[in-house]
Amino acid sequence: MGALADVVLAYDGSLKAEHGTGRNVAPFVEAEWGEPAYAIMRELKALLDPDGILNPGVILDDDPRAHVTNLKALPPVDAEVDRCIECGFCEPDCPSRRVTLTPRQRIVVRREVARLAKEPEQQARRDALIADYAYEGIESCAADGMCATACPVSIDTGVLMKRLRHESHASGANSLALWLADHSSALEHVMRLSVRLGHVVEATLGQGTLDALGKVASSLLGKRLPSWTSTIPRVANHASPSREPDAPECVYVPSCLSRIMGLPQGKERSLPETFVTLCDRAGVAVRVPSDLAGNCCGLPFGSKGFTEAHAAMLERLVDAMWRYSEEGRLDVVIDATSCLYAITTSSSLLDEEHRDRLSRMRVVDSVVFARDVLVKRLPMRRLDRSVALHPTCSARKLGLAPAMKEVADLSATETHVPIDLGCCGMAGDRGLLLPELTAAATYAEQKEVRSLACDAHYSSNLTCEIGLSQAVGEPYVSLLYLVEEASRPDVTPR
Repeated sequence: MGALADVVLAYDGSLKAEHGTGRNVAPFVEAEWGEPAYAIMRELKALLDPDGILNPGVILDDDPRAHVTNLKALPPVDAEVDRCIECGFCEPDCPSRRVTLTPRQRIVVRREVARLAKEPEQQARRDALIADYAYEGIESCAADGMCATACPVSIDTGVLMKRLRHESHASGANSLALWLADHSSALEHVMRLSVRLGHVVEATLGQGTLDALGKVASSLLGKRLPSWTSTIPRVANHASPSREPDAPECVYVPSCLSRIMGLPQGKERSLPETFVTLCDRAGVAVRVPSDLAGNCCGLPFGSKGFTEAHAAMLERLVDAMWRYSEEGRLDVVIDATSCLYAITTSSSLLDEEHRDRLSRMRVVDSVVFARDVLVKRLPMRRLDRSVALHPTCSARKLGLAPAMKEVADLSATETHVPIDLGCCGMAGDRGLLLPELTAAATYAEQKEVRSLACDAHYSSNLTCEIGLSQAVGEPYVSLLYLVEEASRPDVTPR
């Protein structure tokens, strides 16, 4: 630090150009500002804080070696996060910050557990930390990766949490996950039946009865089960409308959730039907395969730490997309942004053959396809409507938020992207397992959106839309529904 300070001051530079002077630079403040200015600082400090109780040792410090004194120990614990200097830049972006821990705190606790391992008399405290960390650290992490976007060295604490989930699984759990991955078509059918049953029970007995049944089942099984919410979309009559035109221009692969429960309340068409309607209206020949059942990006398994099942499902999907796209000749359109993110960023799970196939295909988000292809062929008219738009975490990480805003602006007279935009905390089904996570994650955004009193609310991921609908009290649906309304031939412009 002394040598660095000499170099900076030789060129009349600033020792702290990024933010205010802290403990590390305090011994060099006098050298930077000179003795007269430093004396004035001392006088002001004595007048305003005679007892030295306000930030002692910051800016002004009598110890010339303060920058190498009382250094915080940062023992290596996990390769994924060992570069963390605990700056805290990640904390404002963490969806669990109001309910459990932030990424920085998750890392700090891991380091404290490692430190306590060397102190036999502290084993009871260490055991208590480990026990609490199962929920406070591991289970309540949304693993949305937004912490990495704010971190100066791009640390994604969620990657560590998913590894810890993986390590916590018994071999039987991993085997069951692989079995489910191998029988994903049957699993999809069971989930469709479950959603139908959930809506029937809710309509017959009410939400309260469902909540009570869920609590009883969770108690009997000794583990949390997903809670039911009325914002879960309904099951469409058909999982997806199959299409096989003579000369297809693209391939549409609806996400597994769009096929399972793609019919939002108040809508006549499911999400897959809406996309196909837009293609028909725009004169785009779209292929919708008839054998989609069971195809999934594997994200539901990956987020829970079932890495092998995740890889197996992703490889199967890559094979299917390779066939559907005629070995990469046709663009593949995905209608869930989180699925697109999982597909395009999980190539490390694939073998060389599947990585090569994936690299030779163009997989695009349905909103981007709408912007680049559909709206250019559709009779778009801006609806006299104020809309709230929620670009998901995956959309922001993929850089798709501007495309979403552009499509919304073409379809409505007023678009609001919340200033307090954040992760919704759903993280697939985690928000159903831990409703408190979604409630905490959406605390600021839902207050802002409610105050806007928009006419409609849109996003680009079904599970996020479920959580946002519950938080805001207004239905969130895919942005494609707005495009469909704004491109109807009988729509009256502003």
